[in-house]
Amino acid sequence: MKKIFGYILLSFVLLMLVACGKPSSQKAFEDGFKEFNSVLTEKIKSADERSKKMIEIISKATFEVNKVEEKGGNSKLNVTVKAINLGKYVNEYTAAVKEKYGENIPADKQEEFNKFSVDYFSNVINDKNVEYIETEVNVQMQKMEDGWKITNPNELVSAILGGAASLIGLQ
Repeated sequence: MKKIFGYILLSFVLLMLVACGKPSSQKAFEDGFKEFNSVLTEKIKSADERSKKMIEIISKATFEVNKVEEKGGNSKLNVTVKAINLGKYVNEYTAAVKEKYGENIPADKQEEFNKFSVDYFSNVINDKNVEYIETEVNVQMQKMEDGWKITNPNELVSAILGGAASLIGLQ
């Protein structure tokens, strides 16, 4: 699962410069977010079932750019990210796993555990009343030779993960 989150960080580092009616940094951010979803869609093809469900949840994140302050080679975007409250659901999942299997999943229960995990996160994805969390993020960008780059990706990634950033050590 840490590979997936590595791809998230990488996606935002690879933003391209394209402008059309919006500040160029905003356009680059929007293109990067689309690229991020494309990377996730591609990774889903080769992932195991548990990871596929996590990727599906993460890929439901959306954003709205509230304000852009672009000055020369620096830009600050105030962005609201709306994501499934993954922090809540991971905590509930962890509690359910501990209740059902204890602290350590026995080897003879691994297949059952995998099915339990897939079913749990499938239910989250399919829940019409799934809880979302909105996080306001100030994204700092800097113009480089090859386009705009996000200089503070951790806060953005944390928002996309819907409160579950501590899983990969971002908080």
